[in-house]
Amino acid sequence: MVLQADPEILRELVNRYDELQSLDESYWDSTAKPGTEGTLYTLCVLTGIRDESKALAAARGLSVASAPPSGSASA
Repeated sequence: MVLQADPEILRELVNRYDELQSLDESYWDSTAKPGTEGTLYTLCVLTGIRDESKALAAARGLSVASAPPSGSASA
């Protein structure tokens, strides 16, 4: 049996990573670096991929592939 991470969790982690990357340089040492490292580590664990850039790419792909179609409304 192969476990697969919840796409919503992957999407949240990718969004967190992107937000941390967009922070001003003055926040990099105290906020962004530890947060980025932790987020990348979690993505590696959830995807089962050791390489951080490959895990991030895989998480992006899985979260996009499982996203609801744009324009769909829940009523």
